[in-house]
Order: sequence, then C-alpha cells, then structure tokens
Amino acid sequence: MAEVLLLTGGPDHAHDFDALATALASILDEDHETTTVWDPDAAAVILASHRPDVVVINALRWQMTAERYAPWRDRWSYRTTEVFRELMAGFVADGGGLFANHTASICFDDWAGWGDIVGGSWNWERSWHPEPAAVKARLSGDHPVTEGLGESFEIVDEVYGDLDLRPGIEVLATAARDEADEPQPVVWAHHYGEGRVVYDGFGHDSASLLADGHSDLIRRAVRWVAREI
Repeated sequence: MAEVLLLTGGPDHAHDFDALATALASILDEDHETTTVWDPDAAAVILASHRPDVVVINALRWQMTAERYAPWRDRWSYRTTEVFRELMAGFVADGGGLFANHTASICFDDWAGWGDIVGGSWNWERSWHPEPAAVKARLSGDHPVTEGLGESFEIVDEVYGDLDLRPGIEVLATAARDEADEPQPVVWAHHYGEGRVVYDGFGHDSASLLADGHSDLIRRAVRWVAREI
C-alpha cells in the first residue's frame, strides 16, 4: 500500500481545511495509507527522515503581503525555508509523486521553483477566479489519469484562470469561468525530473472533492503519480 503525506492548512475565511483534509483522506485511504500534517516545516521533517510514495498539497500558505490579508497574516503568513525547498524539490525530482490540489498553485509564492514543480502558479497581477458556481469539467488527453472517466463531469466550484503555466504540461481537463470565457486548463499532468506531478485546480470545498467524477479523477491521479497505473 502506497504511503501518502498530506500537507493541508491555511486561513479559514475562504476554505474549511478541516473538512477538506477529512474529505481528501477519505478518498485517498481507499487505496493508500495517509499521514496528515498542518505545517510545511512539519512536512519537511518527515521528508528528511522518511520517503513517502506521494505528497499531496491541499494548503494555502503564502506571504500574504496584500493589506486585505492582514487579519490572518500573523497566524498564516509563510515564507519557504531553504530546507523545505531542497527537500520538496529533491523528493519530486528523484521520482516521488506529487498531487497538488486547488490552492496549491497559490502556495509558496516566494519560491519561483514551486511553479516549475507544479507546472503552473498563480500570478497576482493577472490570475483570478469567480465565485463558486456550477461548472462542467471537460476531460481531454489520452492519459492514464482520465482513462475510463468519460468526457466530462459537473461540480460546483471555482475555476482558476490565467495562471502562469509552464511548458510541457499535458492538459487533462478544462472549464470555462463563464459562458463568454475561453476554457481554462484546470487539471494537468507533467514530469519534474524523474517525478510525476498532477495539478487539480478544483477543490474549493469538500463537496467538490467528493463529487462523482471528481473523486474518481483524484484517485486515479494519485495512483498515477504513485506509479500504480
């Protein structure tokens, strides 16, 4: 049984990370043994002493420099340490699996290399999302993650768009923010060094994670980055 290290946590004014962690663990534990931590530096301690098969990032930890984040800054502002950067990059580059979920693309904004690992990152000058709404995720690509999942699934969620995408990602799903908007890449796969990576931009709340179609995609994504399929 593959071992998963789940890093979660962040300010709760927009995301219920307790519920998100519970939902993700319920999905992952069907096939894997999951250890959950709430702080990036705690994840680094584990990576320094023990190598899991997969790291899952469902967290929102960033510098929080904008004034609107002042109420949460003392508790949740985070800058990556050199140790965290070296361990995380080394884990994936050496063949570890990474499943980066939803706000993971916003995390660690003082570290440009994080976007290279994930395959894309939030751009504070351009990226945006509307309020959660009913959206259709259209699956694309001939890839083991999407094999057998059909052409689409519907959920209520945010659609992140205009991210800074890295070259070489394979888009697995797209969704439009509104009827007039161009479809945005919301799920993709790529390789970082020897490691496999999937980013899934959906997951604003536990209902999204557990929705039919989405939970199946998460299971297959984690199995793929763990080299089980």
